This record gives sequence, C-alpha cells and structure tokens, in this order.
Amino acid sequence: MACGIELDRSRYPLVVMRAGEEYTQDDWEALMSGMIQLIVKGPFGLINDTRGSRMPNAMQRRSVAQMYVDYERQTRAHMLASGIVGNSSLVNGILTALNWMKPPPHPIKVFSSITDAERWVLQHFSRDLRGQTTGPCV
Repeated sequence: MACGIELDRSRYPLVVMRAGEEYTQDDWEALMSGMIQLIVKGPFGLINDTRGSRMPNAMQRRSVAQMYVDYERQTRAHMLASGIVGNSSLVNGILTALNWMKPPPHPIKVFSSITDAERWVLQHFSRDLRGQTTGPCV
C-alpha cells in the first residue's frame, strides 16, 4: 500500500489495519471513525500492519488516546486484542503513542509477521468468534 489507510473488515471479527507511507489527516480521521464504529459494534480483534507506514503525528496520537478515554467501557468489552506488525522503531513509536495518556484497555503485543500476530489475536477470541473468521490475512 503506497498511500492511505485501509481498515479491512472482510474477516470480521478479525480486522486488519494497514497504513501507507503517505496518508492524509482525512485518512486518519476516517480510520478513527471506523475504529469507533468497531468498538461500539461488538467484539473484534485487530491486526495493525505498520510495515511501510510512517509514525502518526502528535495530533493523531492524541486522537488515539482520546478514543480510549471516550470509549473506555466499550473498548474494554469489545476490543479483544491488538497485534502490531512492523519494524522495531515504528512499532515502538506506536506503542509509546498508545500508552501516552494511559495504557490500552486491551491486550497488545508486537510481532514481525502477520501470521504470528493473527495466531495471537485469535487466541483471545471465543471458539464461536474464531469460527466466524475465514482465510488467512494477506
């Protein structure tokens, strides 16, 4: 992905987020809106593929922290786990951003591959939820 941000719900309740190296503030706002919709809707797990992406700016990092504040109850109940895939410096930056105001209200772990992240996230799903996902992340 060269630009933009994709929030792939095709395997819901397993959701994959991918950001290109050149996303806009409008792309970010659409992502945040999509994340809020997911958090309100019901249980899901997230794979955040950061490979090839730049780190969110300060305003974008604050929006993630604010989402956790505004939707804490729903996030605790519905966001089962988040597996982050990417290079170490970017991933460390994202984790710092997520922990900026307060730690995320869900399990989070860093991986070097989509396969490992998917396996870990799915471990946090009930048997019924695991059965609703089909095919591997690509």
